[in-house]
Amino acid sequence: MQLLAEASTTIRCSVDQVFALISDMQRFAEWFPGVIDIVSVDTLPVATLGKRYRETVSIPLRGKQQIEIEVKEVEVGRRFVTEGNFPPLLPRMEILLEGLGVETHVQWAMYSRNNARLVRVLLLPLVRPTLQRRAQLGVDHLKSLLESAPR
Repeated sequence: MQLLAEASTTIRCSVDQVFALISDMQRFAEWFPGVIDIVSVDTLPVATLGKRYRETVSIPLRGKQQIEIEVKEVEVGRRFVTEGNFPPLLPRMEILLEGLGVETHVQWAMYSRNNARLVRVLLLPLVRPTLQRRAQLGVDHLKSLLESAPR
């Protein structure tokens, strides 16, 4: 896998509150830039392995694109991982949480599962700057959203 972007922050709220928001992918557009909409395409509960979504994102020079997303790993309160069917990028989002009492440290990362040399050399250098900007804005928005929410 190839790292595309990463960002982290510490949020003044419990790990349970953070996990509840980040694992409800239908709320992803509330805090992550470039995501226009995301809807569930099945009846599985949130934070369930195999849960699927259809995400509409804004892609520079390509406009709106739809991506099928599936939850691949869930460790409640600690880890949430999704993978998207969007060739040739084949994105994988990993969110790691560490509860620090009344605060939670959030580590967000996006990877490409495509290890082809052509993708690594031509596509990833074009994608990384945009995703890195979005990553930092995203974790900043997540922090703001959670810290301003009534408790």
